[in-house]
Amino acid sequence: MTEQPTEYLAPVHRPLSVWVAGVPTSVSSTPLRPEALVVNDGDERADARRLPKFAHGWLRTAIRIAEDRLALGLVHAETGERVIELGSTAAPVMISEAGLSVLSHIEDHWPDTFLEEAQLRVLRHESVEVRRLLLARLADEGHPPAELFHLLPWHLVDRLAEDLATGIPHPDDTDPGPVINLRNWFAPAGSRFTAALEQLDEGVRDHDRGLIRVAAASLCTRLGTLDADRLPGATRDALVELVDVLARDNRFLGHAAAVAEARLRGGPGQSRDPATRMATRLADAADGSSGIRRERTEFERLPFTVRLTVSATGRFTVSARATLSSDERDRLGHEYDTVLLPVRVGHQDGAERYWLALQVTGPVGNGLWLLSGAISLRLPEGEFVEADVDGAPLGLAEAGLLDVDEVERSVRAVMTNSGQERWEHVAESLPGAHPLRGIIGRAAQ
Repeated sequence: MTEQPTEYLAPVHRPLSVWVAGVPTSVSSTPLRPEALVVNDGDERADARRLPKFAHGWLRTAIRIAEDRLALGLVHAETGERVIELGSTAAPVMISEAGLSVLSHIEDHWPDTFLEEAQLRVLRHESVEVRRLLLARLADEGHPPAELFHLLPWHLVDRLAEDLATGIPHPDDTDPGPVINLRNWFAPAGSRFTAALEQLDEGVRDHDRGLIRVAAASLCTRLGTLDADRLPGATRDALVELVDVLARDNRFLGHAAAVAEARLRGGPGQSRDPATRMATRLADAADGSSGIRRERTEFERLPFTVRLTVSATGRFTVSARATLSSDERDRLGHEYDTVLLPVRVGHQDGAERYWLALQVTGPVGNGLWLLSGAISLRLPEGEFVEADVDGAPLGLAEAGLLDVDEVERSVRAVMTNSGQERWEHVAESLPGAHPLRGIIGRAAQ
């Protein structure tokens, strides 16, 4: 049999941006007027990157929209149709001839993203929008080297993190300075942590402790899932310092902050701790006068002590507790109202997240109070069950954003009337038409 020749795959040039606009095929002597642009053939909700018309036949080009301004664009090889790419503000994405050459090279050799140092220097001088759009496509469709993401303007993140690390401990004595807008420029790096940074900055400027608490929890949790190699070393250092400040300001961020710091320092973040796993088959021994065999393990996820208990009745429980001073009890009431602690329960077939609605009881002596909660579940099939804290605790302010399925199984796993009442309190705090109100009500019955 004669071997068939390998089919040549022509480079695919298609939009990098969500929005494009058609421009006349002939060169115009008058500048292009932005108000005359028609976005995505009239459908602004469409994503130009996914439109069938751009599947093949297009070439990368730069389109002159003024005497000294070139816009990133595409031209159809056969029809001559031309479009320019629009950024997040619907303005044309500007590019230089040198930048266009590098971009065309990348698309011609897709998905190979290796660039010479000279090409990287060219991209560093292009607009942030060009770099963002390019990295977004690389992140979506390939496996680009982490160092490519260093092209983003990380000095802005450094400055904001440093300002916040200084301002949070002494909000009344610190001049916040000009607002630093990070926009969506860092989204290609993943985990959307810069949105939490901006929210944290807003809370500090407004002296809003509740907003600071919400943003700090979000930031620590998102940094714990980050590909830290995509951040330059100086940025990682600035964020480690900020996370340390947040953990000292609010000890209930302790575990999430530790995971984030480990991630930023190049570690795996959440490590596999043998203490979080137990066998589902118990040894032949009795625990207590009831004669029901139980085995348990405890581990620290500061400030919480977490206990995993397996019973011969075919069930297991996950509980968490922490002691509070009177001042901490009052602060939790103001900033959290109800503390919702995420835990991930694992077994041979996967893992699910549950939420423990913690409640304050006491006093328990020495001026201390107890914050605690638990869930009880049937033992899974297989030889083991494991459980661990899965992020920063949240409060009533974020309850409406929780996943419906996670909340429903969490409420069904509560075995005490007081635990059900905490969830009913959560439901009552939500708008009347919110889907979680009905979910919690039915699951609590």
